[in-house]
Amino acid sequence: AQSSEIYWEGQDLPTNGGLVRKRPATYTQSMLIDYHMHTRLTDGTGEPVEYARVALERGLTEIGCSEHAPLGTHDTDWTLKESDVAVYVEMVREAQRQFPQLTIKVGLEVDFFPGREDWIRHLAGLYPWDYFLGSVHFIGDWPIDLSAEKWNGQDVNERWQKYYDLWAQAARTGLFDSLAHPDLPKKFGHRPTVPSPEAWYEPALKAVKKANVAIEISTAGLRKPCREIYPAENFLRAAQQLDIPITLGSDAHIPQDTGADFDKAVALARRCGYDKICRFTQRKRELVPLG
Repeated sequence: AQSSEIYWEGQDLPTNGGLVRKRPATYTQSMLIDYHMHTRLTDGTGEPVEYARVALERGLTEIGCSEHAPLGTHDTDWTLKESDVAVYVEMVREAQRQFPQLTIKVGLEVDFFPGREDWIRHLAGLYPWDYFLGSVHFIGDWPIDLSAEKWNGQDVNERWQKYYDLWAQAARTGLFDSLAHPDLPKKFGHRPTVPSPEAWYEPALKAVKKANVAIEISTAGLRKPCREIYPAENFLRAAQQLDIPITLGSDAHIPQDTGADFDKAVALARRCGYDKICRFTQRKRELVPLG
């Protein structure tokens, strides 16, 4: 069996291997980092080596794999099984070995369910992960982004309000490094019809700020019916005014989407006043110039 330990570059490695990391450095050059992608082990296709290859072609300086974490209550076809976690990490290791010129981090996208915080702590202890993306895909057992049909007959405003309540709860746990696709309920084009939706998301953003968590700019929305980056510009401007840091993510489920539309994400971030993004190493955050 291969070692699950991580060793810093330059250390002597044991004969059974280990996950090699480059030493942290202070970066003055701009960086493009995609921290959101999924492989064949969950609801994506391909393996990390394929995503790494596309990342290099697109000029990214760093990527992070973020498979859907096991739910802990039941297995699904879109989340890792706990028995596959070691397989997943080894797949990332293989990408690191094949593409030493690209920094490749290993993380998880973890669904937030109230009352399941101990499970998230359990996941955090399985490996020395670089980061956790927090996501809210469900309100109770109702799936937010499974299909447009699931929205039929729903009170759209009520669903948005409950979503942001859960999103704020996720931030308050302090268990996540960045919160993914912040305004996910717009995926199928369902928008709040209240005059001031900021009355819902601004308190959520204040919770994010207090918890010192980042939020994700995700280009996946451009490939969905909403045809808009997550989050919307007004939301991102409100986050920037609170000095909430950002990560970038493509939410790629096929290798070809790695870093997709990052020119648009960078332009949006700059328009909203951002000039830095987060990078994570073993759950420690640093801010680097935005590419």
